Amino acid sequence: AMERAYEGTARGSVESLGRWNEKGDDRAMPVKLKAETLREKKNMVRVGFGKLVDELVQTKGASSGILAISNWKKMRGPHEVTVSGVSWSASPDDTSYQRHGVYESREPAGEAGATEADDEVARLKKALAAAEALKRAAEEAKRRAENATRFADFEGVVDDFGEEDQIAVYRVTLPSGGLDPDKWAGRPPPLAPADLYTGPRSDGLLSTEEISGEYSAACICAGCPWICNSMTVVPLGPDMIETWRTCCLFCPPFIGPIVAGGVQTRNPGTNTFRDPHPSKIVTFSADGTARATQGCGNFKKRRTSQKRTFQKVDARDLAGNWRGCFCHPLVYSWPFSPVFCTTKTALNEDQYEESGRCCFLCLPIPISGTHTRVYVNGHPTNGFDSTNCCGAPDFHWHRDPGCAAQNPGSNAGSFIFAKKVG
Repeated sequence: AMERAYEGTARGSVESLGRWNEKGDDRAMPVKLKAETLREKKNMVRVGFGKLVDELVQTKGASSGILAISNWKKMRGPHEVTVSGVSWSASPDDTSYQRHGVYESREPAGEAGATEADDEVARLKKALAAAEALKRAAEEAKRRAENATRFADFEGVVDDFGEEDQIAVYRVTLPSGGLDPDKWAGRPPPLAPADLYTGPRSDGLLSTEEISGEYSAACICAGCPWICNSMTVVPLGPDMIETWRTCCLFCPPFIGPIVAGGVQTRNPGTNTFRDPHPSKIVTFSADGTARATQGCGNFKKRRTSQKRTFQKVDARDLAGNWRGCFCHPLVYSWPFSPVFCTTKTALNEDQYEESGRCCFLCLPIPISGTHTRVYVNGHPTNGFDSTNCCGAPDFHWHRDPGCAAQNPGSNAGSFIFAKKVG
């Protein structure tokens, strides 16, 4: 029977319904969102969860629905990658995820007809099987800990993302007291004080507060004339930072500004921070220098630099009219650079809708989409994620409520800038 609204507890709940079999050519539920890296997958789960909750709130009489996560392999160039997809249904009676049957884990069967002479071999095989089972259990526990995704107004956790040909299914039930319309349902719970601490450390490592501030780099780097290189570092807890980097390419006929925003996490026991791309790292030193492995990376903290604190950009402060352009670095193409005019409308403090037009070669191209704040390890960032009309990531980093840049990827350089004009 359909569950009725407000029959739950004061807090909502997330209940695992286990794993069910899945088929790539006959999916039990339609896939609505896709992602590849773990950080993207966790954000995808939050976005899917938020969309399911929104649909439940709008569906009269329904207080619970189904959230499902599936996986499959695909080739990306010469490499095989694992893609995760999120599905959901705002109907509490939806059992489509059961189409291919429940997944049953099968351990290797024992050998029949064993004699006394086989006892020692059997014992060894049993011990080996037990060791393999313990190893698999440890790997599964580690994977679940990495996947663990919790939500502010809901009990329970999404920690199983399924496997290939296996779909992990959850029932999501709304809280009886309703939800705050200014809050995004997919946001994580508030962080503990220890997770917000950025001050001095007892392990001899530099604190994120110490390395925060404004940095500059030399004009020439790796043989390329990059000028006006700068980097702003803001602490996000004891082991994570948000960076905003700008510079200008000056290598005629290639001339143009570049910006990159991103979040980087400390390598345990070091003063090195990396983003999801394994080759993009920055190492900080007590003398105020920072060495990056890519781009113009010999940074030095400015003498006038002040310690920084993270300032969360509220989506409601982004609401208004925006103007921007794609600053192509090839001088000859400047007259053909696309310009765009959009309007941002806040949905809550973590989401906004953007609509408008892009003008390219005098042709108007519609722009529309919903952008959602990215949370990393429970910390809010000033990055807002979405997808464009072609299904590709459309990632916007905001330096402040009036300035934004489109990033093609975390900490990747961009030639697309926008300013709020009203």
